[in-house]
Amino acid sequence: MIVHLDKLHHYPQNFSFDMPAEECCLPADVGVLTSAIHLDARMRRLYDEITVEGRMSAQLEMPCSRCLKLHEECLDETFELTYFPRPVEEDFVDELELDESELTVSYYDGETLELHEIVREQLFLSLPAKPLCKEDCAGLCPSCGQDFNEGTCDCPKVEGDPRFAVLKQLLTQKTVEK
Repeated sequence: MIVHLDKLHHYPQNFSFDMPAEECCLPADVGVLTSAIHLDARMRRLYDEITVEGRMSAQLEMPCSRCLKLHEECLDETFELTYFPRPVEEDFVDELELDESELTVSYYDGETLELHEIVREQLFLSLPAKPLCKEDCAGLCPSCGQDFNEGTCDCPKVEGDPRFAVLKQLLTQKTVEK
């Protein structure tokens, strides 16, 4: 959906639309959208500054990061963005440190703003970093792949990282010497 900025006013205008899942281009390894992405947004223009306040919601099926089973994830996020016209000439900066207020600032070109891009960006930002099928998911056995949510396995239990075995041996020697 394209918003023509010359039609925005200083008082807020409401927009609502559904973006079909296939238009999002979500990578298959991240998950599959099971519903359209819904956006409710309030936009206003104050001179060249465009403010967008909105709520994005979607449902997707994602693999659990511990047991790899697919599970339903419901996203419902609010956001606030500020857009300014893209500067004509940008100075080259070797290093740039952004403060928190600048993280919600973006730039637009011309007299239109594409809401599909906003929805896609907000969807990716709201994805969980480590999706879990349930909070206490036990995961998989690293040796045989048994799902610990469904039962145990007969594999020997490995305590700690084997690369630290030498350090553990030193620690037990010091304890014995005392």
